[in-house]
Amino acid sequence: MRLLIIDNHDSFVHNIIGLLRDCVSRMPFQFSWNVVKNDEIPFDSIDNYDALIISPGPGLPAEASGLMKAIDLCSHTKPILGICLGCQAIAEYFGGSLRHLDHPAHGHLSVLRNVDSSDPLLGCIECEAITVGRYHSWIVAKETLPPSLAVSSQDEDGNIMSVRHTELPIFGLQFHPESIISNCGADIIGGFLSIVRSQTSRAVSLD
Repeated sequence: MRLLIIDNHDSFVHNIIGLLRDCVSRMPFQFSWNVVKNDEIPFDSIDNYDALIISPGPGLPAEASGLMKAIDLCSHTKPILGICLGCQAIAEYFGGSLRHLDHPAHGHLSVLRNVDSSDPLLGCIECEAITVGRYHSWIVAKETLPPSLAVSSQDEDGNIMSVRHTELPIFGLQFHPESIISNCGADIIGGFLSIVRSQTSRAVSLD
């Protein structure tokens, strides 16, 4: 199975790759990945990949070249995981808006609250308290969230920490699972890989 990782010009992508390597080494199935900058996305061959991971990055989704087009091409054909900026891009693509935090969170630790037990990504994690690292100034405005997206976790102030599509295998994490602050990052990334495996197997059986 092949993953396309969009690097939004952010050093955290190296941590994501390290976490992927660790997860894949403990799984009974094989994954490979290709990392591309957001201004070098191979749109003509994007169908050759089984899933899309969108990295964190500076700025806003609209400033990340090619990001929305990539989501558009993949949204109905493959699983998507968006991290930080990637989460914001998913929310905006489906009709949501962002707002600026009163106090930007950079290296901030939060404990996830109100985790949706039905969420295929977070709901299966067996952990008494999921702590996450946050590095962001913008956040998805809850009042603008479209019906197609559901809140799957919040922070201590009720801010959105993750979303999921109600019908498609699309997930957004406002926090950084690859951060050393996050205690369940491997479980989250491993869970996404399992979802990719399941979706790929389903697509093959339908063919």
